[in-house]
Amino acid sequence: MFKFVADNVGGAGTKRKLTPGPCESCKRRHKRCPHADQHERRSTSPRSIPADASQEKSVATSSRPQLDVDTTKPPTSTNFSEVSTDAQPRPSALGPISRSSNAHVRFVASLSPESAFIINKPHQAGSDSISRHGVGLWLGQDEEVTQEAASVAYDQTFLNLPRQVLDGLSGQTLLLSILRPALRRECLAVIPPERELGLLSDLFYTKIDPTFPLLQDEPWEKHGDIETVTLKQCICLVASSDPAMRPHLRLPHHDGVLLQLEFRARIAAAVKQTLDLGFIADKIVLLQVCTLMSMYTDDEDFGVLSTHYCAQAIHYEQTLGFHCGWPDDKAGGERSRRIFWCVWVLDRLNAATNGRPTVIHRNDADKKVMDSISDQSPSFKLLIHIAQLLEHTISLYRPSELVRKKNPDTFEELIEMASAQNLSSSLLASLELFYLPAVILQDRSSENQSSSELQGFYATRIMAIASGEGISSLIYWPILPYAVTVAASVAYRSLRRSATAYSRRRAFTLFQDTCKILDDLGKTFLSARAMARLARDTMQGAARIRRDSLKPSNLTHSSAAEAVADEGAQDSRDVSQMSQSGQVSRPPLPPLGAAPAVSADLYDQFGMGSFNEYTGDAEIFGNLDPGFDIGRADAIFSANLDLSIPYFAEDWPVSGLYTGDVG
Repeated sequence: MFKFVADNVGGAGTKRKLTPGPCESCKRRHKRCPHADQHERRSTSPRSIPADASQEKSVATSSRPQLDVDTTKPPTSTNFSEVSTDAQPRPSALGPISRSSNAHVRFVASLSPESAFIINKPHQAGSDSISRHGVGLWLGQDEEVTQEAASVAYDQTFLNLPRQVLDGLSGQTLLLSILRPALRRECLAVIPPERELGLLSDLFYTKIDPTFPLLQDEPWEKHGDIETVTLKQCICLVASSDPAMRPHLRLPHHDGVLLQLEFRARIAAAVKQTLDLGFIADKIVLLQVCTLMSMYTDDEDFGVLSTHYCAQAIHYEQTLGFHCGWPDDKAGGERSRRIFWCVWVLDRLNAATNGRPTVIHRNDADKKVMDSISDQSPSFKLLIHIAQLLEHTISLYRPSELVRKKNPDTFEELIEMASAQNLSSSLLASLELFYLPAVILQDRSSENQSSSELQGFYATRIMAIASGEGISSLIYWPILPYAVTVAASVAYRSLRRSATAYSRRRAFTLFQDTCKILDDLGKTFLSARAMARLARDTMQGAARIRRDSLKPSNLTHSSAAEAVADEGAQDSRDVSQMSQSGQVSRPPLPPLGAAPAVSADLYDQFGMGSFNEYTGDAEIFGNLDPGFDIGRADAIFSANLDLSIPYFAEDWPVSGLYTGDVG
């Protein structure tokens, strides 16, 4: 008796390989089908192999080196099959891909060769997937996504791997594809409890959204789970900077309340993982997420990560073509223009705070978009007007462009231009902190000169706002520590370069106040903590000079041996001689105000009377310890007053400039 055994197990015979045919779409277009190899990969994936075959394959491949996730319990073939099933759900159970109606839009400029092929390509009658503009066109796709197309897109997104990867020749990529669903669930889990999330969201829409309406009227119902959670994580990231939220910073799987820096670091890590692994497909959501992530300035590189996400946000804005409007000026036009202005303001803010060139230029934007400022809310209009003033300030620092300096509009004039007279005092104060650094930076001076009287006046105004009773009502965003840092730099330059003792006393008072505010802001912003510690070390070096200067000088002509033998008697004679000549050193005066980032005894040692003792070339910092690099301190404080210098260009916080860790 003969027994016939099937030789087509798994889709491939024992004699020759069976090649799958093309799909229906490629067959109608008479094109080469790229989906055949994808179907073949899915057919040979571990979840489609029968149990017997998988056991045989596991025995055959047991001699290959494997990359184990857990060394105590390596994954078995059963666990591998279960994880793969989660990574690739069956098409019958997969619904349409969740995306917003505008997620498919992509702008192609006329300079691109792609636009010529798109224009000449025949399209179906009545198709509105292409919308033209004077300098390009918007490219779209069908809104209806079939079940088969959805499953293919899902497979391409979650497991688009070559065949050698599935055979185990590239374990790291395969491991990442296996862990991808678990990493996605991990990102979704990093969200505060419902009560704390509601408090953070309420604060965001009360304080930040009126001024920076990036998420105003957001269509939450059109987003998928990952898009919704990521946007809420970004809301928590920005709102958690406010001191009022400190008792509510909780996360799952963590007992107790987290510190602000730790809470923000965990949220930012989850959002970064979501972006890096490509879990979000909606380009508008990606733009919004990158914009809010650029406000996270607590990375170790002090602004590098913020600049990166600012560039990503600009990239998605230009990809969507928001600088040219919206296809056919549909209902999304108002939203696209509002988001464009948010990214435009962010570009100017990044140029000022991080010393980077601007990317979005006025000549590249459509006139209707640039004229849409009047359509925005009064608070947002005022923010845009201040950013326009900052844009002119940035142009003064460009190396190859000669721009004539003009008198800036006063803050009250900008309020009238934006019709923002009815805004709350706290909101106006927060926006004035954005206005004052822009005006200070317009009055550019040489590094060897003292700060101007105008710069000192505006720096004092910054401190009046940041140290008043209403500081808790201010918006805690990167503009706040940046404004105080600029004020500290103005005071430091006057302290270093002023020729009169009166100017140095006034500069020291201002420098002391700014250091105190920076020390308080250091609980929320890592950059403020670093600047406060730099100021502390600088003042400690100056205090050592002060202690040495209080020691009586040896004015006698006695020999060195006599001075060593009778040091006490020599000091008495020195004091007697100084008294006779009328050069009696006065004791230090008590410090003015409370102590900032440095201790109170340090200011007791470095009194205000010491500034009268340094005249001419004998600077107050002229005799510092050779081990202290005062030149680098000068460079860092000067960088805050020069937009052409990148902020924190050197990795000074970890190079031993000051003691103590940054974290």
